[in-house]
Amino acid sequence: MKHAHHVLGMVLLAACGSKVPAHVETVDGRHVEIATAGSGGAATVVFEAGLGDDWTPWDAVASEVARHARVFAYSRPGYGASDAPTTPRNPGQIVEELRALLAHEGHAPPYLLVGHSTGGAYMELFARSHPDEVLGVVLVDPRHRDFLEACEAAALDMCGIPESILVTQAPAVIAEYRAFAAASGEIAVAGPFGDHPVRVLTATVHPVSPAREELWRSMLASLAAEAPDGEQIVVEGSGHYIQLDRSDVVVSAILAQLGKE
Repeated sequence: MKHAHHVLGMVLLAACGSKVPAHVETVDGRHVEIATAGSGGAATVVFEAGLGDDWTPWDAVASEVARHARVFAYSRPGYGASDAPTTPRNPGQIVEELRALLAHEGHAPPYLLVGHSTGGAYMELFARSHPDEVLGVVLVDPRHRDFLEACEAAALDMCGIPESILVTQAPAVIAEYRAFAAASGEIAVAGPFGDHPVRVLTATVHPVSPAREELWRSMLASLAAEAPDGEQIVVEGSGHYIQLDRSDVVVSAILAQLGKE
């Protein structure tokens, strides 16, 4: 599973001992695990985790950012203490459920969107679909919407999760992975980024082949170039979970967009 972890962020981390307080709320009859802290700031900082993760990989970053602004993290349906999903798991559905959850919890725009891995692709779609609600975007080693197709076209190894491994995962992981592969085109047709800053943090330490990782990095460079105010930030010495390996870099990228650096 080591390679699959790198591709799609499937490490499950426990919520016990978290710095940001988490609780479970009932929203439209469903249990949702939410973590919030902080106040003030130019925007609510919204965190989206990668495939297979609850909210807790963001704990260290969110606790630091909460000293300067409101932070909001949550576990998508099927992860952490949130109930299993009852709706389709395509990217557009996930984005709209997040927007509804933010409204339910009283967090009005603008938002500073922060997403990791597949969660980064969801935040990309959010920003493209609703640019008027977005102050800025920080994508943490995000999954490029076209990576799987490009990787397979180049006949590289470990482009995605092998079916033999995928079927052993939690139902939410299987549903999201398959829905993303079928509906990643939603992102491509969602419209351009707005004028807000988009920072694409990119890892340098990977367990897979150099050719595959060069493709990953080059596609993220292209993603950053799609934004009028886009920039790729290559994070030396970090693996796929930059928020764990180099939380300082992630915090710095967020605070810069909040005008706190």
